[in-house]
Amino acid sequence: MGYDNYSTNGSTTESGLTDSSTGTTENPLYECLLAEYLMQFFPRFMLGYSVLIILALGFVVRRKNLCLNCCWGRPGAVQAIDFIDEIGRRWAYGACFVIVTFDVANLFNGDPFWNITIPGDAAWKRKFAWVKVFTKLLDALSICLLYYPLLACIDHRRSIPANILGFTKVVPWIIFYCIYFEACHMSDTVDSGLYLFIYRIPIFVSFLVVGFSYVLDFGINVHRWRQQRGAKVSENATNAVSTENRRYKIKHHFEYGDNVLRRKPTKDVEEGSAVKVKLKQIAKKVEYEKIMGFRYSTRLICCFTICTTVLVWFVVDMIDEIDDLLGQCSEGCESLRSIFSDFEFIGLVCEGLLVVKIIAHFSSAFSALLVFIMLFNTLITYKRRWHQLLRGDHSWNKLGDTIASPTNTLLNGLKYAGFQVAFVIWGWLVLAVFVFLVLMFVSFAFIIPLRDNVRNWLIQKLIDLWPTLVLGIIIIPLVQRLICRFVFLQDKGAVLAVTNRRIYNAASYYFLVLNIIVGLFSCLKRILIPLILGIAFLSRLDQPLIMSGFESKDPGYAAFVSMLLVDLYHNHPLVKAFVELLHQVRSRQALTEQLNGAESVELREKRLRSKRIRNRWLKTITLVNNPSLVLKALEQRLRDERNQLAKEIPQAADSVEEGSNGETESLKKENMEFESMQIARAETKTNGQSELSPHEDFRSPVNGQDKEFRAYL
Repeated sequence: MGYDNYSTNGSTTESGLTDSSTGTTENPLYECLLAEYLMQFFPRFMLGYSVLIILALGFVVRRKNLCLNCCWGRPGAVQAIDFIDEIGRRWAYGACFVIVTFDVANLFNGDPFWNITIPGDAAWKRKFAWVKVFTKLLDALSICLLYYPLLACIDHRRSIPANILGFTKVVPWIIFYCIYFEACHMSDTVDSGLYLFIYRIPIFVSFLVVGFSYVLDFGINVHRWRQQRGAKVSENATNAVSTENRRYKIKHHFEYGDNVLRRKPTKDVEEGSAVKVKLKQIAKKVEYEKIMGFRYSTRLICCFTICTTVLVWFVVDMIDEIDDLLGQCSEGCESLRSIFSDFEFIGLVCEGLLVVKIIAHFSSAFSALLVFIMLFNTLITYKRRWHQLLRGDHSWNKLGDTIASPTNTLLNGLKYAGFQVAFVIWGWLVLAVFVFLVLMFVSFAFIIPLRDNVRNWLIQKLIDLWPTLVLGIIIIPLVQRLICRFVFLQDKGAVLAVTNRRIYNAASYYFLVLNIIVGLFSCLKRILIPLILGIAFLSRLDQPLIMSGFESKDPGYAAFVSMLLVDLYHNHPLVKAFVELLHQVRSRQALTEQLNGAESVELREKRLRSKRIRNRWLKTITLVNNPSLVLKALEQRLRDERNQLAKEIPQAADSVEEGSNGETESLKKENMEFESMQIARAETKTNGQSELSPHEDFRSPVNGQDKEFRAYL
């Protein structure tokens, strides 16, 4: 992706670098090479300006926890992007990540950010080759620091200084790219035009998009500032604006949650023919569920943008490399063919190189298209799984409680964006190689020999074994299916009830040997189908690639599920509406207390009592409408009581053990009194008298000691 594309494929004019008549430099290729060379140093110059912008933004943001009284709470930590809560300006964030992706992709192509020279001594390189890992890490961190202010100014877009600083960061890049295009648009080479169209023009457009977002936010902030300044009481106006924003958020979140919860589930049973039902089921899997109020998270949009950009750039770069390599091989083959025209083998090699080139182009493009379709299906799956989580449906989660730990969940969710990009790259590369090998095998083993009327060993074997293949793959399974449906089952297979059992047992004996042949082909089918599906779905993290019961060993699927759970716990629409409602009630209470001033004690107690009654009534209604909450509350209460008893029993045992020596005599006396009382009661019963007289108090000391003694026992 660097300027080497021009030096290898460009050509100079007949007059060289200077015109003989004027003596001035008029070679457009030289000017483009010079501009590309300066492009390598311009980011390093802008790196210092990025550090200054970050320091300046630190004084715009206030601290929240540490030393709030020092320097009015400034400077604070500068946040680049909010992947959890923020869903605004996603298009601007996507443009920023396109810019970052280009420079990071250049690192993989051998174009470093810092040209750190390594000594040419072979022994030193052999011993300290691991230093390159740290140089690449330093380059990646430098690129992240270079474009950090672009994201930070978008995140702090409600601040006018942040808008101005972000615009001053973008303008030099736009001017420099205009100069670069002016110098390179006159180049006549095909590679230079493709390089500009695929790489440089998208970067330039991304800078324009980011600059437009800064201008738009600056206009909005200025308009808001003028409204607040024109009001008589700016503080009241600010409170009114914030209250209006909260009301809008509450309404939006409640409407979205209501649309999700009240949506009727789709029917699983369809009417019509079997083919029609199957087509409808396939259409439902790829159907884009439309629910008002849903918006993809910033993390997912940025990840999708990076994956698409990387996929296009890698495919173009791979095709370019294949063309260069096979072009050189074809030129050498043609030169040998012209010299050794009598050798037929050289002609076959030249034809084979052409076939390889066509298959390589098709494999790269087809694999990229399939991976892009997988990415789009990931977005559909994310929306479907998100709505299932909002409805409380966790049945789709194959992991269960294996990532119930908050630490593991947050850790896996943090890995999702990087995993998705890496899996897309690997998925495209593995799929392209697999398709290339399959097409090469089919072409050279079947298509070319059949075209030339040549029977090779493989074709001859297939001709000799075709009855076995047809018998084992088609005829025997089809015959068994028909017999099972119309002979061995009642009502033509509608009920799983075996009839004609004698014939069934006899057929089971004969089909035992025949099913061995079928099993040989079924074993190959069991190997090939998971292999093909695993390679095709390698770039998708929303589907586990490991068999049931071992899904937790799939790091990609665990990252996808964890990302969804993190978003659920922080972006649930009803929870966010409830929090906004609490903020609104709290601000209203603060305003009421401020207006009322010193309120009398009686009025305050009366207001609190009415509020308590209202809250209890609302709680009662909520519990009546949601019986599951009652069960959960009872379970929690029983659990708390059990824990409290578990804590009290050891304490009681310790206290009894400590006081057992001092209370032995008193217990003996109580035991003797209890025995004498039982004897007296037995005598009164034998004499026909009642146990207690009407005038006797049942709370007598003796009776009280009896109750205490029974409770103690």
